[in-house]
Amino acid sequence: MEIIGNSIKGIYRDILKGADDNIIYDSGWRSNTIVYRCRMLLAGFMKNDPSSGIQSMAVGQGLKVWDDTGVLEPDPATTTDLVNGYSPPIPVSELDMAYLDEDDSEVTGATNRLQITATLEPGYPAPVSPLTTYPLREFGLFGRFNGTDYMINSIRHPVIHKDESATLIRVIRLYF
Repeated sequence: MEIIGNSIKGIYRDILKGADDNIIYDSGWRSNTIVYRCRMLLAGFMKNDPSSGIQSMAVGQGLKVWDDTGVLEPDPATTTDLVNGYSPPIPVSELDMAYLDEDDSEVTGATNRLQITATLEPGYPAPVSPLTTYPLREFGLFGRFNGTDYMINSIRHPVIHKDESATLIRVIRLYF
C-alpha cells in the first residue's frame, strides 16, 4: 500500500506499579505500529460506511520465543490481530480518552492528537498457570468496520510479568 503525505504516528508508555503503589517499571515513550486496517477504518468513516472508532484494547502473551530472539516487529500490511491475545479485551467504556494540544496537554476540543489510557487493575489479566504472573508482550487497539473488529495499532514489547497485585497503566498517543 502506498502512503501519501504524512503518516499517522503513535507512541506508548507502560508504568507498572506494585501493590504499595511504587513504580516497578517505566518503559518511557516508545513508538508503536499503526496497521493498514486503521486506514481502512478512517476511509470507512469518511465514506459514511458503518465504521466505529476505538472499541477495545486487547493485551496478550505474544510468543515466549521473543524473550530469547527479540521481539519481531509487526508488519503493518499483514498484522490484523494479536499473536496470542487474552480474553476478554478491555472495552472502550473502561478506557480514558482525551484530546491533546501541541504540547501534549489535555484539552476539551477536538484536535489531531488523541491519548488513550488503560489501567490494568490487579487480577487482570489472570496469571497463567503454573506462573503467578501474566507475561505481557503485546497489545493493540481495535475499532469496528461493518460489524468486524479491525486492528488500529500493534505493539510488541519485551515481556512484562504482571502479578495479581500489580497495576499496569498503559498510555497510548495517536497523532493524525
